[in-house]
Amino acid sequence: MNTALEAGSRAEARVFAALAALPAPWRVFPTVEWRLLAGAGGEIVGEADAVVYHPQHGVIVFEVKAGAVAVRDGQWFYGAGAAMKQSPFTQARRNRYALADKLRQRLGRDAADRLTVTHAVWFPDLVWRGPLPGAEAPSAAFLLDRRHLADPLPALARIFREAAPHALAWDRAQQRALAELLAPDCGCLVPLAVRVDDALHAMHQATDQQLRALRLLRSQPRLLVQGGAGTGKTLLAVALGREHAALGRAVLLTCFNKAMAEALAVALADVPGITVLAFHELARQRATHAGVPYAVPDDPAAQSVFFREASAELLLQAAEQGGPRFDTLVVDEAADFLPTWWVALEALGAPGFSWYCFYDRSQCLFQSGEAWEPPFQAVPFALETNLRNTRPIGDLAARLGGCALPLGFRVDEGPAPMLVRSADFAAMAAQLRRTLRDLLGPEAFRPEQVAVLSPYRHTNPGSAWAAGLDAVQVAGSLAAPETGRVRVGTVQGFKGLEADVVILAGIDSRCLRHSATLYVGASRARALLVLLLLDDVVLPAVPPGSASEVNL
Repeated sequence: MNTALEAGSRAEARVFAALAALPAPWRVFPTVEWRLLAGAGGEIVGEADAVVYHPQHGVIVFEVKAGAVAVRDGQWFYGAGAAMKQSPFTQARRNRYALADKLRQRLGRDAADRLTVTHAVWFPDLVWRGPLPGAEAPSAAFLLDRRHLADPLPALARIFREAAPHALAWDRAQQRALAELLAPDCGCLVPLAVRVDDALHAMHQATDQQLRALRLLRSQPRLLVQGGAGTGKTLLAVALGREHAALGRAVLLTCFNKAMAEALAVALADVPGITVLAFHELARQRATHAGVPYAVPDDPAAQSVFFREASAELLLQAAEQGGPRFDTLVVDEAADFLPTWWVALEALGAPGFSWYCFYDRSQCLFQSGEAWEPPFQAVPFALETNLRNTRPIGDLAARLGGCALPLGFRVDEGPAPMLVRSADFAAMAAQLRRTLRDLLGPEAFRPEQVAVLSPYRHTNPGSAWAAGLDAVQVAGSLAAPETGRVRVGTVQGFKGLEADVVILAGIDSRCLRHSATLYVGASRARALLVLLLLDDVVLPAVPPGSASEVNL
C-alpha cells in the first residue's frame, strides 16, 4: 500500500471510530460502494467514504479527505501541491445523488424525493481556519474537521437542522430499502432467523476480508473465491446475486445440492431477475423447455453416468437451441462441478457475461477434489476466517477432514464437541433418544434448531440407530427449519446448509475412508456438535481435549 493510500485509510479509520460511538438509532455505513447503469454510457461505479443515517432526520453522505488541503481561485489542491481532479464537495454531491437515484429505483420517485439525503465533507487531519470554499459549502455546518472527532453528534444534528429543518421521518419500508442498498458494507450480510446467543449473532457479522472480497466481486467481471467450510462463501454469493439483479442484470445462481438450492431460492424469492436452481434441475428445466428429452434411467449405475455426463450434454443442446441468456453466472459448491458442466453453463451466458465461482476442494463429496479444474484461469481470492463454527467445532471439523486449520474464527469460545460411543447401532438409538431428550428439555433448544445427519440414509434397513428418532417429529425438508420439527438427512444432502446444533449419527469405521464426509458433516454445526460413533472408531488427528467423551 502506498503512502497516500495508507494516509487515507488512517483518516477514514479515525472518522469511523468517532461515528461508531453514536447512540441508537443512529447507523453508520462505512465505505459504501454504488453502481448505476447510465444508459448508453454503461455502468458507473463510485464510492462514498461513509453514510450516516437517522430515521427521524435522513442521510448524510460523507467524503473524507486525509492530510492538508488548500483552495486557490476555486481549485482544490493536496498538501503536496498537486491539483485535485474535483473538489471533495463535488465528490460527496455526486455520491449523494447516486444514492438518491438508487432509492428512487426502490421506492419510486415521489416517495424517495420526500426523504432527506444531503452531503458533507470531513477533514479529520486538520483544523479548518480559512473561509468556506465558495458556494460549495452553504455554511460551516457542512465542513467537519478534527475538532469534531471527539463528539460528532452536535455537528451531525446541525447538518440536519440546516439541510432540512422539517424533515420527514422514514417509515419501515423506507428504512428497509436503505438497509438493503447499503447492507453489504454495514457489517451484517444476512439477518439471523434464530439467535441463540451473542456468539451465534457474531458469526454472521461480515469480516473486513469478506468486504474486500465483495468489493473485488464488484469490480472484477470474473473471479474465483476459495475458502473452507464456514468462511462465508454462500453469503457472498447471495449478496453478489442481489447486487447484480438490482442493476437489472439477469442472474443465474446454481449449485450442486438440491436442498441448498431450495434454501437459496427462498432467501432470494423477493429479488426479481435471479434464477436459483441446482445444476441438474437447471438442466432438466432447460431441456424440457427446449423439447430435448430428459429421461433419467432407473438403473443406479446408469443414473450415475447420466447425472455426471448426459445431463450436461442435454443442457448444452438446449442452450444451443436458444432460450434466455444470463448476464451473470454465480456458482456455489463449484468444486463438485465437472469440466463438461462448465461448457454447458458457458453456453447460457449472454455476450460479455460475468462469472463467479465459490469453492472448497476439501468439500468434494461427489467428485474428485484433486482432479477438479475451475472454468477459467484466475488467481483465486482466499477466505480464511471461519464465520459459521465456534473455534472448538471448526477446529475438530478441519482435523476430521485432514484440512488446514482456518487462520481465524469469528467466535473463539463455545462448548467442546461431544463424542458419544456405543457398542452397536441399537445402543446408539438409545443414546440418540437420550441426547434429543436432553437437548430439547433441560438444554432448552427448539427442535427446529437441531439437525441429525448421517453418512447413510436413516431409512436404510441397516440404520438401526434411527429408532432413536421416535420421540421427535421429523421435518419434511432439509432446506429450511420447520417449527417444532428436527431436520434429519444425509451429510451429502445437507451440504451447504447449517444448523445451530448438529448430531452426527451412524458413524462407523467405513466413514473413516471418506474424510470429506466427516468434515462436511461436522462443519454444519454452528454452536454445538455431537458425534454418535461406534466403540471401534478411532478418529484421526483428534488430540486430547479437542472433544469431550460423554457417557449418557
